[in-house]
Amino acid sequence: MSKAYPKRIKQMARNLRSKGWSLGEISLKMEIPKNTLSGWAKDIKLSDKQKKRIKQKIINSNKFSRPLAVAANRRKFEQWKEAIRNSVKHFENIPLKNPELGKLICGILYLCEGAKYPSSRYLYLGNSDPKIISFFIGALRRYYKIDENKLRFAISYRWDQSFQRLKNYWSKVTKIPKSKCLNSKPDIRTKGKPTLRKDYMGICRIVYYSAALQFELQSIGETIIKVEPERIELSASSMPWKRSPS
Repeated sequence: MSKAYPKRIKQMARNLRSKGWSLGEISLKMEIPKNTLSGWAKDIKLSDKQKKRIKQKIINSNKFSRPLAVAANRRKFEQWKEAIRNSVKHFENIPLKNPELGKLICGILYLCEGAKYPSSRYLYLGNSDPKIISFFIGALRRYYKIDENKLRFAISYRWDQSFQRLKNYWSKVTKIPKSKCLNSKPDIRTKGKPTLRKDYMGICRIVYYSAALQFELQSIGETIIKVEPERIELSASSMPWKRSPS
């Protein structure tokens, strides 16, 4: 139920509006909601001079308040991200020394990002995130007896990027010699379009000439996504790496 105001309060608000005050100014002064004031003063006509003053007042207010609002939203967003990061921090304790678990992660990652058999007859996985590439190539070396001679990397990059610089960068990330980087050309569609992200280093693609390993990883991923939801255990006992709540 809306609050009832005395006639003198309503008349005071109308007088201020007639003098060219904005609804926001009246609301702050009289502590009355703007939608209430709007109903009281809807029949009051403002002069062009008054309208111009109110418009300038709004512009000046926005210049001051907008940066504050942006900063406040940014703080809230960072707090939101930090809360989620903390809620999943226990995954740091996953026992990756267990080869079965390591191969499982590799299989899921390959199913999402890798080229599939039979359209491709060798392992081929690409991503622009160096952490993903570093994890994947490290996992291959850890959980599988791969032949380094069969290992290569390729780069997809934009027209204004230096292939030599990218080759040096991804060679360090993958620990694959630069001499094993496959030749490639920049994406002609990006010609004349400057790269806006200065930290963008193109897409690195891990290549391993083995259809058997490719199909094994693909099959692991496909096996997991076929698991019936009822069989997925979500209890703490099924996740030995999860910390007990304090």
